[in-house]
Amino acid sequence: MKPQHFRHKKHSFQAGNAMLFILIGIVLFSALTFVFARGSRSPSGISSEDARLYAQEILSYAEKINGTVQTIMLQNGCSGTRVSFENTSVAGYNHVPPSPQKCNVFNSTVGGGMSFESPPSGALTVAGDYLFTGNVCIDGVGTGPYATCESDSLKNEELLLILPSVNAEVCVALNRLLSNSATIPQEATGGYNSTKFTGTYADGFALGSGAPAKCFQSTGGSPGSGYHFHYTLLEH
Repeated sequence: MKPQHFRHKKHSFQAGNAMLFILIGIVLFSALTFVFARGSRSPSGISSEDARLYAQEILSYAEKINGTVQTIMLQNGCSGTRVSFENTSVAGYNHVPPSPQKCNVFNSTVGGGMSFESPPSGALTVAGDYLFTGNVCIDGVGTGPYATCESDSLKNEELLLILPSVNAEVCVALNRLLSNSATIPQEATGGYNSTKFTGTYADGFALGSGAPAKCFQSTGGSPGSGYHFHYTLLEH
């Protein structure tokens, strides 16, 4: 029979080996996790999951604004020219003459009751705010002829929410949520400028995205190169 102390040493050695293998496994797992995490991030540093979450937040806000616009038009009797985005956060949306407060999307008493929110900063390449504009017509949306509506002197432009300077990965995520496609349409002549909606629909720009809501890439013209998101609030 082997002495007791030999059996004890053998068990201790086996336990030590098992602990070593566990530690090695933990180190290897951590290394693989780190590599995978780096691989899932774009050169801009946004992971696909972060991009999806940003896109969901942006789209959710656009949908809430859209619902509020429809509500104040139907329930408060506001026409498309009286819809107001005047707010205390961003200047330049004042109607002339003033629009009734019941037609104000952001009025908390008799209007729409929405809050003017800032977009998620991590979703943008340049800090900015949501833009509400009425000088852009979109191919396939509304009745305005795409070929001429940007210069035909008719009030056939869409009322849009636009988010400028979207990160490319967020742009892809937005289009996947909207149409299950990662394709980003390109606009060689820009697509919009910083004109804020104050009750007037006017000639200006045409977008060929062919959808009420889409993230597109501008490769020239106003607003310059970059990725931008538009959401139609009212078709004409």
